[in-house]
Amino acid sequence: MNQIAKEKYKLFCQQTYVPIFSKPWWLDAICGPDNWGVWLYEKGENILAALPYYTERRDKYWYITKALLTQNNGLIIYYPPEQKICKRQEYEEEIIKAAVKFIVSLNMDVYEQQYHYEFSNFLPFFWEDFAVIPRVTYVIEDTSDMQRIIDNFSSNYKNKIRKGERNIACFRSVPWDIFYEEHEKIFKRQGLQCPFTFKQWQKLWEVCAEENAGDIIAACSGDGTILSLAFLAKDEKSEYLLLGGNIPEHASMQTYTALVKKCIQIASERGLKFDFEGSMIQRINHSFREYGGTPKLYYRIRKVFNPDIIRAEAEERIRQLGG
Repeated sequence: MNQIAKEKYKLFCQQTYVPIFSKPWWLDAICGPDNWGVWLYEKGENILAALPYYTERRDKYWYITKALLTQNNGLIIYYPPEQKICKRQEYEEEIIKAAVKFIVSLNMDVYEQQYHYEFSNFLPFFWEDFAVIPRVTYVIEDTSDMQRIIDNFSSNYKNKIRKGERNIACFRSVPWDIFYEEHEKIFKRQGLQCPFTFKQWQKLWEVCAEENAGDIIAACSGDGTILSLAFLAKDEKSEYLLLGGNIPEHASMQTYTALVKKCIQIASERGLKFDFEGSMIQRINHSFREYGGTPKLYYRIRKVFNPDIIRAEAEERIRQLGG
C-alpha cells in the first residue's frame, strides 16, 4: 500500500474528524499495516477527502470489505465552512465520482464498505449501480444530563437496571487477558467461536490503551466475581459500546443492563455521544432501543464486479427462496 498516501492521511486525521474505526493506528492493529490502504482526493496541497479501505482475499477473489470489529470506514470528507446545501451536494458528488473511478481502477472482485452515519448522500453511488443497503445504530447524542437520559429508558429496562444494580457490588476495570477469557464464554454458551483471536484482541487492546481510546469495565459481585463486562472505544466525538454482555452463568442477575447505564454515564462525564455501535439482529436491536437512543441510518455501499460472484449469489438467493 502507498506509504506516502498513509503519511498524508495521518496529517488529514489531525485536521479533520475521523471516526476511530478509520484512524491509521486502528487499521494497523486490526488489518495489519500491509492490508489496508487509503485513497486521497487532493486539490493543490489540500486533502478534501479520504477513503481508507481494507483488502481481503477469499478463495481466489479479492474484496474491499469490512474489517474485524470495525463498524465503518468509507469516505471521510472535509467540508469547507458555511457551505450552502446545494453546493455541499455538488461537492460530495464531485468527490464520490472520483472515488468510484478509483475503486474501479483497483480491479477488485467485490467492493463493500459501511459508511459512518454522518455520510448520507449515497445517490452518486446509486447512479453508478452500487447497491445501497441501510443499517441502523442507536446513538444518545446529548449525554450532558444523565437524569434526562435515565428518564428516557423504557420502563422495562428501568426495572432490569434496578435489579442489576442490587446485584452489583462494584464496577471495576479488569486486565485485558481476563476480559478475553470471560468474554469468550458468551460465544461458547451459544455454541459459537469467538470471532476474534486472543492475539487479535491483545493487539487491539494494547494500541487502544496507548492511544487512551479504550476502557474495560466489569460489573462484579461482593467476592469479586465478574458478572458482566464491556469494552468501550472512544474518539473525539463518541464513546462506542464495542463488546460486552452478561457472563452466561450470571445472566439472570440482569447486571449487563446496569453496566450499560454505567457506560453511558462514562460518556456523559467525558462529554461524548454514546453509540451502541449498531446491530441488525432483532433481539440486540430491541435491547439497544430500550435505552432511548436516536436511531441512526448508516449505509453499506456495495458493488460486485465479478460475474461469477454475481451468479453464485443469485443462485444462493434462489435456494433460500426454495426455488
